[in-house]
Amino acid sequence: MNYTHNITMKIAIILVHYHTPDLLLTAVEAVKSDLESSGLKGEIIVIDNGSRPEDKELLNSLNVKLIDPGENLGYARGVNLGVQNTDADYFIFMNPDVEVLPGCIEALVKSLDNGASVAGPRFYMNRSKEILLPPLMELSRTNEIKWRLSVLGPSWGNWVRTSWRESAKIQWLAESPVVNYNLTGALLAIRRDAWIKVGPFDEKYQLYFEEADWLLRLKNKKLKSYYVPQAEAVHLYNQSAITEPKAKKWFEESSIRFRKRHYGYLFTSFLNHAVPMLARLPIFGGGNQSNNNNSLSLTGLPVIDLSACTDVRNTPIWIEVSESPLGIPAVAIPIHDPNLTLWRFPREIWDKLESKTYHFRTVDNEGNEISHFTCAHSQTI
Repeated sequence: MNYTHNITMKIAIILVHYHTPDLLLTAVEAVKSDLESSGLKGEIIVIDNGSRPEDKELLNSLNVKLIDPGENLGYARGVNLGVQNTDADYFIFMNPDVEVLPGCIEALVKSLDNGASVAGPRFYMNRSKEILLPPLMELSRTNEIKWRLSVLGPSWGNWVRTSWRESAKIQWLAESPVVNYNLTGALLAIRRDAWIKVGPFDEKYQLYFEEADWLLRLKNKKLKSYYVPQAEAVHLYNQSAITEPKAKKWFEESSIRFRKRHYGYLFTSFLNHAVPMLARLPIFGGGNQSNNNNSLSLTGLPVIDLSACTDVRNTPIWIEVSESPLGIPAVAIPIHDPNLTLWRFPREIWDKLESKTYHFRTVDNEGNEISHFTCAHSQTI
């Protein structure tokens, strides 16, 4: 190992837990293993946001600093409470549905040692690193207008999707750290001095958007935030929120708060009223953004026929999967083997996904779309 961490800089890994004890156990074990293999020492702190009585025994067996506030504080308040209970110089905030891969914590800490205020990892959906999770979309007035205009018809939708894809591939293909202020709070490494300058998470966000808000505040302070592709982790996205009936309500409340704070009331009102009104005009096709000329509907485990891509020279072929008909954000699977004719979505991942219809697209390496089809999760039928 060529890199040695400055041992005077203490590390705290803070996990905010909500009703996913088995995932928490896996997350903590992965953190401990990664710290040990990297020769790093770190304090692990778990904020328990209202565990069920039957889960308490497992949490008490983790051999971590366990803090039970006696209620569900929400993610922002949970993180802030964790920071208040450590004197560490570096904080690593983590969701329990995240599993760090070997070398992840070391790569994040190295970035902080080298002067970054914030560092975030490359996320995968599975341990084999086959499926790349999407980077968060840059939240700005320009992009908000662009995304909303996608409802004006298929051509607008294709344009928005192409623009997003070009931005996403900068991170998917990155080999060295990239300045980025759109990291996900699922796993975020932060220096204490940056935390002091920016302030804590806004506790009025119950869930969602708290990290986006904080990172924009960091950017306004002229501090640097980096996406670090050498740091790798698996994120089983949204596992706590899937079973939380209030999650959708919290998302809507947080998105409104974020947009009013960073875009202003008038701009937010324009997004919510003017663009949908335009979409209903006949000139834009009544807002029909779907192009079904080459789409197929499937059910069960998705199996993708790549035989139509065998003559494509712009490899790798990318398979994109999205919950949205628009196709963004999307996870991505780069297919490098030109002889591969069938690709199957991993069963162990598919079974854990939320029951809904998913949109699949095959795309060549220059961003040209080859095919599009939908697949309904078997439980939705």
